[in-house]
Amino acid sequence: MTGVKVGFQGQKGAYSEGALVELFGSQARWAGNAVEPVGFETFAEVFDAIQNQSVQYGLIPIENSSTGTFHFTYDLLLRHSLYIVGEYQYHEKHCLVALPEVKLEDITQIKSHPYVIDQCRKFLANLDKRIAITQAQDTASSAASIEREKLTTTAAIAGARAANIYNLNILKEGIEDDENTVTRYVLISRTPIQPERHQDPRTSISLWLKNQVGMFHKAISAFALRDINISKIESRPSTRSIQLSKPWEYVLYIDVDGSSLDAPLANAIKNLEEFASHVRVLGSYPRYQPPAQRPTGVFGIGM
Repeated sequence: MTGVKVGFQGQKGAYSEGALVELFGSQARWAGNAVEPVGFETFAEVFDAIQNQSVQYGLIPIENSSTGTFHFTYDLLLRHSLYIVGEYQYHEKHCLVALPEVKLEDITQIKSHPYVIDQCRKFLANLDKRIAITQAQDTASSAASIEREKLTTTAAIAGARAANIYNLNILKEGIEDDENTVTRYVLISRTPIQPERHQDPRTSISLWLKNQVGMFHKAISAFALRDINISKIESRPSTRSIQLSKPWEYVLYIDVDGSSLDAPLANAIKNLEEFASHVRVLGSYPRYQPPAQRPTGVFGIGM
């Protein structure tokens, strides 16, 4: 059995670990592999670990259907020579968790990751106004600190997996504003791949547009003229040439359907190089499909 180390941000019980376990446990590509999730304190540390080969892959959130883009993922992709080699969508219900025997009326503080807090605005707005809402490094560490410090007046917003791992009780399940909220994760590796057509491939591209009239229209037209569907466009300021005396430069991130080996897409990318100062393919990758049923056992842990 081959061992595969996969990095994620957070600690045991984090949503990213849940997505990691589900992805690697449900896809035939990794059947027979012993997967070892490796937690890191920051997203930058995950990228560094892949770069220095202490892990083979990293699974990083890039977009949430409720709160939008995780811009730090794009920034880290630009700073590292790594590639997107897979995409996976994952949903785990947000739960309010606390020590056993603690009731909701005992709570004076709720803590969690800021993105998760933002996804539970309606629930939190209806609580006692005296309850302090505190931002934390991640969901799992919030739950772990309650068990470790025996906090009898503190609750965390975390997943059911974290509640189980840290021996906490679920006070209320499914407290997110939208029960259909999903997070899109990207699998990162040192080596690019070329997905097959049956894997519903997607390609992510970054480019620095020249600061001239009509450049955005030309970039979009490179795909439209070849009947290539654009699934996402994101614009971010670039720090390469920011000066007060001249217009800023922007990086454009584009996700399109198809593989970069497909002739129409390959020609579109070549077309982009005519009017962009820099074009980089961040990866062509399969969109892995979630299993029909979630993994059995203790939330899929222990692979």
